[in-house]
Amino acid sequence: MSDQAVDNLTQALAGEYAATYAYGLIGAQVTGADQSRARRALDSHREARDQLRFDLAALQAPVPPPAPAYDTGGPVNTPAQARALAVQTELRLVRNWAAVATTSAGASRNRAVRYAQECATRAVSWGASSQAFPG
Repeated sequence: MSDQAVDNLTQALAGEYAATYAYGLIGAQVTGADQSRARRALDSHREARDQLRFDLAALQAPVPPPAPAYDTGGPVNTPAQARALAVQTELRLVRNWAAVATTSAGASRNRAVRYAQECATRAVSWGASSQAFPG
């Protein structure tokens, strides 16, 4: 696998680490259906994170640890701020997964495309405008 492909996987892993951090904050500020949606998103991002860690290790590439904290772009003290962070998080990941798809093939490419689609769908469910090319 090319250096660019490994770099794309590493960037996607960083994005998934950030997403698991963000959804901890998001889940603390929302209730009801939004909290259930946040939990499902957190589970999905954990699954993607774990898959990326496995993929990098299988390539004998370095698997970086998560950062102790991530920039959320501002405070996350209200449900509206939590929803805005969810949109921002998901749209950033669309770009990461699209980059992975450009340097992958077969099942890995299909998985990257599926994750990008899931992130775009979640962004819209949190209030983002539908876009032809999200992210």
